[in-house]
Amino acid sequence: MVTKSKSNSAVIWSVVSILIAFGSLAYCFPHITELASSGYERTSRTLAYFIQVIKGGTV
Repeated sequence: MVTKSKSNSAVIWSVVSILIAFGSLAYCFPHITELASSGYERTSRTLAYFIQVIKGGTV
């Protein structure tokens, strides 16, 4: 028995929504990587500061 989809528009809207999702990821990707890198830099500086404080060095 062959089943036929009642609506081809569901497939079209699914493809459109997937394309929108990929487009939004591509648009936001540079901002996400910038946040991740600046967060890593801040974390590294904070850890270095605390290590220096624990060792008793001047800050």
